[in-house]
Amino acid sequence: MADFDAQATYDDASNDYEDASRDYWQYLSVRAVEQARLAPGNRVLDVPCGAGPSVIAVAERVGDTGSVLGVDFADRMRAIAAEKVAARGLHNVELRAGDMTALGLDPASFDAVLCVLGIFFVDDMEATVRSLYALLKPGGRLVVAVLGVDFFSPMRDVFVDAVAAVRPDLEVQQPWRRTEDPDQLRALFAAAGIGPVDISSATDALPLPSAGDWWRIVRGTGLRAALTSLTPSEADAVRDRCASYVGEHGVAEVVLGTHIAVAGA
Repeated sequence: MADFDAQATYDDASNDYEDASRDYWQYLSVRAVEQARLAPGNRVLDVPCGAGPSVIAVAERVGDTGSVLGVDFADRMRAIAAEKVAARGLHNVELRAGDMTALGLDPASFDAVLCVLGIFFVDDMEATVRSLYALLKPGGRLVVAVLGVDFFSPMRDVFVDAVAAVRPDLEVQQPWRRTEDPDQLRALFAAAGIGPVDISSATDALPLPSAGDWWRIVRGTGLRAALTSLTPSEADAVRDRCASYVGEHGVAEVVLGTHIAVAGA
């Protein structure tokens, strides 16, 4: 999206993203891989691959006779992914810098294509979904995972209100809201001329041991972009407001909604 710099945001957030994702959204990558129904020997594309949770899960499933290509334009994210790959001694992984809207890959060359938490960042989602689908071999599967209406509820709204309190002129950009409803996601695939599509939805309650854990989520997600427009004192005020809410309301968990769309055989 033109008004949300995903590359800069996630390069800046890479370490915080990796830290928070293990507890709060990495499980979505595992679910997406399960939906791909991979077999040994499959060739798989993961874009954007981020810090590599899907890449690792895919590589272990397809085995030495298969392969996975992970593409992301955030250099620091790919560096974290590369460290994971090396630590596991995986030799069936390639990580590549690239823009998911201009991959330059051969059509009909992958058994599965995964797009986890990425489609809502591109301006033309319809064209991007269509181009990803074109990369599938006959019988292949496109798996697109997005976030739902519940985005770390109730704390997302607390954060947005806290930002508005200190900076009424600043809008918190939330690109993931473009696909937060399953009907929006289904309409996207229909507009791209892809069907049928199967959409599964889930709502997960995730422990929030402390207000500090909420700030880990803020710094590791796209909410971080709003912080870059705040002065240090304004950011501190937002953090304090969020912490007060957690304490006053006894918030011990956050709720995250997700949708996974699968198209293909």
